[in-house]
Amino acid sequence: MKTKTMLIHLLVSLVVLSACAPAEGAEPLAPTAAPMATEKPTETRIATKEPTTSPTATEAPISPGYYPLSTRTGIAEVDEVLAAVESGDDQALRDLIRFTTVGCTNAEGLGGPPKCRAGEAEGTRVNVLPLLGPEGSFIHESDVSSIHAMDVIGIYAVYSVSDSAYSEEAYPAGEYAAMFTTEDDQIVIVLQIRKGIVRMDTVYSPISRESVIQRDASELILAPK
Repeated sequence: MKTKTMLIHLLVSLVVLSACAPAEGAEPLAPTAAPMATEKPTETRIATKEPTTSPTATEAPISPGYYPLSTRTGIAEVDEVLAAVESGDDQALRDLIRFTTVGCTNAEGLGGPPKCRAGEAEGTRVNVLPLLGPEGSFIHESDVSSIHAMDVIGIYAVYSVSDSAYSEEAYPAGEYAAMFTTEDDQIVIVLQIRKGIVRMDTVYSPISRESVIQRDASELILAPK
C-alpha cells in the first residue's frame, strides 16, 4: 500500500513538471510592442525639414525709382547744383541763380516777358529767374529771398538739353537739366543749368515727365530708373 501511494505521488510530480516546461523546439513569444526607448521621436524629423520658402530678410530691396540726392555726375557745374539741393541750404541755392536780363512789358495776358512793375516803363531791363509750369512767371532779383531750398526726395534724371528744347529770351534753356522727384509722385521739378540755375520748371504727372525727357534730352547722363 505504501509503495502504491509513493508511485502515485511520483506520477503527479512528473505531470506537473512536464506542463511547466516549454515544448521541445518551440521559440519564445516576441513582445507585442517595441519598448518606448527604441522609438524615433517624431519631433526630430520635423526639426530637420528644409524650409520651403526663403526668409523675407534675404529678398532684394525694391528700387524707389530715383537716385539719392547724394548722387553726382562728374560734371562740375551740374554737381554744384546737386550739392546745393542736397544741402537744403537756402543761400547755397540762391548763390547759384543766374538771372536773365530782359525788357519788361505792359501787355496783358499770360506768357511773354515779365510784367512791368510800378515805376517801370515798357521795355525796362529787369533781372529775373524764369519759372515755367502750366503758366510762366518770374522771380525778380530784388525778391531773391523768396527762393527757398527745394522740397525734393531724389534725382529722377539728369540730361544734356537738346537744341530743340523750348527756349526763348525770357525763358532760356540750360545746357543741362536735373529733374527731381518730390513727395507727390505727380510732380517733378526741373532745374535748367548753364553755369548756374537759369530756369526752374515744374512738371506734372508721370506721363509728362517721360515726354519732357524724350522731347528735351539730347543725351542721358543719369537715365530714369
